[in-house]
Amino acid sequence: MYEVKLDAFEGPLDLLLHLIKKLEIDIYDISMKHLTEQYLHYINSMSEWDINIQGEYLVMASELLRIKSRMLLPAADEAEEDPREELVTQLIEYQNYKYYAALLGEKRDAASGHFVKAPQDLSVYETAKPAELALNITDLIAAYEKAKSRKKRVAPVMTVKRENYTIQQATAVIHDKLRRSAQIKFTELFHFSETKHQLITLFMAMLEMMKNQEIHVEQQVLFGEIYIKRGA
Repeated sequence: MYEVKLDAFEGPLDLLLHLIKKLEIDIYDISMKHLTEQYLHYINSMSEWDINIQGEYLVMASELLRIKSRMLLPAADEAEEDPREELVTQLIEYQNYKYYAALLGEKRDAASGHFVKAPQDLSVYETAKPAELALNITDLIAAYEKAKSRKKRVAPVMTVKRENYTIQQATAVIHDKLRRSAQIKFTELFHFSETKHQLITLFMAMLEMMKNQEIHVEQQVLFGEIYIKRGA
């Protein structure tokens, strides 16, 4: 029996996406029989079985078996929810996160060859400011996905071609909205039919503007609305 290195995968969802690609399974119409069999085969073949992480793999194995069993039962009515729906949603969200992370990494690598003058420390001239909300790319993606799930998709308002949409253009969009209002909601930056490239570019523009204190980001309550304000 061949060995499977556990550290080759970031978790159960990563392993499932690997198997879906390898078996050429339609992620929107998963064959639970084949996927479950291959998943169980993989975890039984793992050469490294760390007690600290084995639980999450076993929990997913249990969930796959549960879904597989439900698929074998006759549906009570046609309107009954597909037992695979939650799993498909998790896989697609995880797949999107991996895409965003990879694209962000590519942009960081491309930017690493550019050098800029270090900003001068002017803190001595500044008055005390409220603590800044600490955000990263994952926080922005999560906030976007949460807002998107609550809104209807509308026609795009951006006409910039994907390959030409730059951080400078995204920064200009944010500045333009803040010229009209001193404070905007995070959700007002989007029409919820952006391409992935447009999204990641907007997110990177936001993070860069926060770093340069061109904008301040606040969240008054945990998991509440995110507000963007003009910076210095």
